[in-house]
Amino acid sequence: MIRWHLRITFVIFLLCAAGALLIQTQPYAYSKQQVFVPADCSAACFANIQPGVTSIDDAVAALESSSWVKQVDNRTINNVSGYISWTWSDQTPDWVNSALEGEIWATQKKVVQIMIYGNLQLGDIRLVLGLPDQEIIDRTADRKRTFSLYTAFYGQTGLMIQSWQPCNAAEPYRRPVILTYTLQSDPKNFLAQDSLSDLKRTCPFPRP
Repeated sequence: MIRWHLRITFVIFLLCAAGALLIQTQPYAYSKQQVFVPADCSAACFANIQPGVTSIDDAVAALESSSWVKQVDNRTINNVSGYISWTWSDQTPDWVNSALEGEIWATQKKVVQIMIYGNLQLGDIRLVLGLPDQEIIDRTADRKRTFSLYTAFYGQTGLMIQSWQPCNAAEPYRRPVILTYTLQSDPKNFLAQDSLSDLKRTCPFPRP
């Protein structure tokens, strides 16, 4: 009986190991260049719109000419500062959550931030970008105190990745992300603060 159990355990181990090996050997569906930093951008950009570089005029023109975009709503004041949003077309790539509008914030005639709700999971981001320069877990962002807002900064790339994580998240890497393309910054300016492993200590929330 013991020998039979050992054989079953060994077979299960082999199946798990084969599955892990298969995942590692398969090409990943997304690349850093495909989603975050195209070849013609020096840092993170979307549709050739790069924070700190692209003007509001050029950003609106790029969105209106993109096959991914259905309709653009330019709410800036005389194309100097303000807010731009857009809805997605049926040609949107699958890494974008097309049910939610994309957003751009601009000031002094320049784009400073692009926010896109992604269908990517946090684990996808780690596979593509590696460990971030800084991680922050905000336990007060959700008024109902059932979620924490996890934020990861990639300074040199010009990316901020956010993910709402439930209390005592069992699989944090499977949570969807919000992609924010922002200004580049020196990684040395980021101080170590939290880590993803700290999520297990987010419950129970302290009451004021």
